[in-house]
Amino acid sequence: MIALTTKSIRLEEAQDKEVEDYAKRMGLDKSSAARKLIDEGLKIIKTKEALEKVRLKRWTIWKAAQYCGKSYRSFLEHLRQENIPFPLTVEDLELESNEDSSQQE
Repeated sequence: MIALTTKSIRLEEAQDKEVEDYAKRMGLDKSSAARKLIDEGLKIIKTKEALEKVRLKRWTIWKAAQYCGKSYRSFLEHLRQENIPFPLTVEDLELESNEDSSQQE
């Protein structure tokens, strides 16, 4: 079972209403709805952060994908969608080659 902790946050009334409405639509209690919204929001924020690091050539695609909990190939799709040039390094080529070899076996 996943360990849960209790946190207190202040929401604007409109945000609180959005969480309540989402909970009703999804058939969830308000706490579960808030956790799901936070989780989805974190995924989006981490993906945007990783895309920016790749765009600035601070991270490899592999590192960015790992940070986001995505596969290398799925992260390539994010690069394409955001029109970020494909910064292929020697390390990327070696890892890609190794991945292809292991999938063919």
